[in-house]
Amino acid sequence: MSCGSTRKPSPRAYMTHFSDVKEPLGATHVIGHPNDLHSPRSGPEPLPHHPTTITDSQLPLISVQSDPALLDNLPGADSTGPPYTIPVSDSEISATPPHSKTSAHTSSSCSSTSLDESDDDYFETIRYCYAAMNAELAGAWVVEADLDPGPFQEHLVQIIEREHENLDSRVEGWLKAYVGYNHETQTWTEIKKGRKDPIVNLMTDILDAFGQLEEMVGDAIIKKRQVVKTTHTAVASTDEDDTPEIPPKSAPGIAIFGTGPSATNRSDFPESPSYSEAASLWEVRAKARFTIIDHALVACYAREVFIHQPNRRFVYVSLMTGQVIRILRFDRAGCYHSQPIDFHKNAKFFVKLVILLGSLNEDLLGFDTSITWLGGQRVLKMRPPELFNPTTGAWEANTEELSFWLAPQPVFLRRMIRSRGTVCWDAVYKGQRYIIKDYWRPDGGAYESAFLKKFAGIKGVGQMFAFDDDRDTIKAGRGFDVDPEMLSGPENIRVLDKSFMRIVLRQYGDTLEKAASARDLLCAVRDIVAGASSSMSNNQTPIVIIMSLGHRDALLRQDILHRDISFSNVRLSPYVSEKGAVIDWDLAKEMEALLAGKVTEGDSRTGTRAYQSVKVLRGSPKLGHHDNMDDLESIFYVLCNVLYGFDDHGNPLPDMGFLAHWGNDVQPEALAGLKLAFLVITGPGDQTLTRYIGEERKTLTRLIRGLRNFFQSRMEDIVEATTAEPTPFPGYERARADEDYQQFLAIIDSAIERLPLVSSIPASARSTPTPFPDLSAAAHPSLSGSTGLTKRRRITEDHQSDGSSTSRPKRTRAEVPPVDPASDDSDNSDSRSSRRRKSKRLG
Repeated sequence: MSCGSTRKPSPRAYMTHFSDVKEPLGATHVIGHPNDLHSPRSGPEPLPHHPTTITDSQLPLISVQSDPALLDNLPGADSTGPPYTIPVSDSEISATPPHSKTSAHTSSSCSSTSLDESDDDYFETIRYCYAAMNAELAGAWVVEADLDPGPFQEHLVQIIEREHENLDSRVEGWLKAYVGYNHETQTWTEIKKGRKDPIVNLMTDILDAFGQLEEMVGDAIIKKRQVVKTTHTAVASTDEDDTPEIPPKSAPGIAIFGTGPSATNRSDFPESPSYSEAASLWEVRAKARFTIIDHALVACYAREVFIHQPNRRFVYVSLMTGQVIRILRFDRAGCYHSQPIDFHKNAKFFVKLVILLGSLNEDLLGFDTSITWLGGQRVLKMRPPELFNPTTGAWEANTEELSFWLAPQPVFLRRMIRSRGTVCWDAVYKGQRYIIKDYWRPDGGAYESAFLKKFAGIKGVGQMFAFDDDRDTIKAGRGFDVDPEMLSGPENIRVLDKSFMRIVLRQYGDTLEKAASARDLLCAVRDIVAGASSSMSNNQTPIVIIMSLGHRDALLRQDILHRDISFSNVRLSPYVSEKGAVIDWDLAKEMEALLAGKVTEGDSRTGTRAYQSVKVLRGSPKLGHHDNMDDLESIFYVLCNVLYGFDDHGNPLPDMGFLAHWGNDVQPEALAGLKLAFLVITGPGDQTLTRYIGEERKTLTRLIRGLRNFFQSRMEDIVEATTAEPTPFPGYERARADEDYQQFLAIIDSAIERLPLVSSIPASARSTPTPFPDLSAAAHPSLSGSTGLTKRRRITEDHQSDGSSTSRPKRTRAEVPPVDPASDDSDNSDSRSSRRRKSKRLG
């Protein structure tokens, strides 16, 4: 694309004020960097303007409950606080969140802004935003080297100059002719301090002059850019199930909005542009500084863009005053930002920056352009190197481009910035339904595709159809070479590189609470652990063929341990050959590597806290690495959640009882104590199993008791290994692991044998699995998350030892005589739960 792409003349962008509605931001946190912006020089008053009020719509966002104790630690101006604090006293920042309030439109006067540093609500907002982003991005802020020009600045220039021929000379010629730039004083004559209107005018003039306001094909406009002055608004909202997810956040001072095939399903802007149309964001300040509070505010903006644009790889946010600008690139490794740049003296760079951050090339803005809108429908195109042929059971080389129809919105979206950034899409290819999973693999992390290739044909394990590894890297996007490390802060904390991955999986059904009967539930659990058996006849007698199976054989035959069993990762299967399957193997690890102590920084993530085992929660080096018993314990907690967290229709209970104490807000050591007591002493207490009724309930209650007994000797080993005079914890042995699986399955099989073939719940009262969503444009499937104990994977450290431990005589676990698993030929309907994500408007 060149600067001279076909376009219609376009007027200056609208400059808009929005409702001054504020709500406290929920608890989150951010670590800062000491470099402050240079002090801005004063300049002439901006040109008068006539802002157009688009609407009085508010910004409905999702709130979380804040921890007052955490918020009280927000640094003030006292000398005992940490460095780089905001220059306000604690008395100026109330620990009590402000109440939601609504007002009429702000005045159209140039001086009228909201959430300014002079506003009382400003301090409330920064308190909650600081709390919100600190932990998420701690140790993930990387600043470019202090050179002139800096390497990040040079990288940005190289990107845009590759896109436009002879750009340097064209920018120089435009600057000479532009009346708003004084070459003698090297100043933009209309820019002064934190006034937004002249900046909006200037940015619009630049995009207009270099052909970046519209792109046409024939007579049709296919892309647009619009510079909009926004004010800070925030209105709390929650999902339909009233579960708080993320904090509300204020809007930036200026935004460049865009339409295009990867960004939107329309070429024109809606009446109220939202984060869904944000191309780049610009925060304008009167005062020059770059503190941890400023980090938090701009990070909140970037996070909203990632949430509203699921095919976004990175987001640019600029923080500027009337004199200097910092450019921040948010991606799944955190943030990489420039030194403060005087955009008056570096006018050519500023023009190029505006062209880049308002580019009509969606790839340069951070969109994954392999996903586009076509006729109101999302389409994903990929050219995988191999495809699985189910007829031959083999992986075969591929050179063709595949086109998948996608649901309009993903079925799962990781909301955190610094994360694997997992996004899952419902997809259709040649009439078959798939799940397409995009995520960022940390440097040194295992390839999930490599594991899934080994699992081809294994029942009880999610099956892969295609993959495309290492599509992009964080380092390449930031302009780093392969060798140099990305280091954060004065402590030089290493920030891991990440690679963009894509896998295509067979689509599976609902989570386990949707099982129509207790028998279906336990058969699914059995297949997840040990796979499925298949019956056939040799014309004389029936033969039961045990196929390559489940979690057990993934470990014992393929030497791969899952390590991330959670409510959403074990599923009912819609396929006749199996009742259940375990999916999501991106945190899996080869046992050989664990035994040898070969762990990487990326291996510190061990899944959802509510389902982690006591040993993993303890995190003691004395207990060794993750093993098969940890995953079996996680499966047990999923089963507890299903049986005690849902009613007999499969609906979540308003009062979760003891399960409510297993959430992500509980510290790992405390949660380890709760679970240990549950397994050894208390059990569910007087809480009654609720998911099923009648004889099913009695059998399942006995099952929970038997599984608790099974884990008790394990708990004793953990306690004895972590005392002042510890007894060495038993190390992993393949033969012992096989015995563990046999004993666990024997308890499951015994319960299946006692359950009726038909559920005791009347058909009218049973949970009806939700069908797969219609992928037509009219269907609008929404974001969905786990309906289990938590909707977000809590990232915690998995303290690994070198795998060496002294073996001790094996303590026999509570045993139940094994019985043959009863077969059940009933099929689980295809299903997928979803909930509608509410729009979050910038204005």
